[in-house]
Amino acid sequence: MRLFVALEAPTETLTKLQDALMYLQGLKHKDINWVKPENLHLTVNFIGEVAEHRLPELKALLARQVQRFTAPSLRAEGIELFPHRFPRLIWLKLSGDDEVLKTLNRQTLSSLRALGIEADAKSLKLHVTLGRIKSQQSADFERAAMMYSFPEEERVWGTLSLYRSILHPSGPKYEIIEQYDLK
Repeated sequence: MRLFVALEAPTETLTKLQDALMYLQGLKHKDINWVKPENLHLTVNFIGEVAEHRLPELKALLARQVQRFTAPSLRAEGIELFPHRFPRLIWLKLSGDDEVLKTLNRQTLSSLRALGIEADAKSLKLHVTLGRIKSQQSADFERAAMMYSFPEEERVWGTLSLYRSILHPSGPKYEIIEQYDLK
């Protein structure tokens, strides 16, 4: 099974993310695979393929991990296109308790390695992906997207989820396997 760990957006932020998604989809664009509203999250660790019989030890590992971390406070910085030159993603950039999340990310990677599970070790970028850009967009689209005014209130992101990702031609389907409350 293909797995990842993600923080769930607080309800108020999720509503604002869905509003932003509707706005962006309404702009003149081409070849963007938009994230479904129910799939909006902040990925903390992409684990990848794990045999189903390893699930109990993975759940136990995450249950231990979350006991050591307080729920981070994050604030929206605005819509970004990434990378800057020939963007492939459109996302909401976040800032805030990034050291808490970077430590959670690194310690989870280390604990997974101790179990013999090699997860993706890319450095953590605080963002929520809104779309995957398949071809170059117009300058008008890029300007209008980045000018979208996302409310910058700081919110506590207190729920960590273990997800299963099932790939389909129409896009991924995510299933929550387990959820954990951060302190």
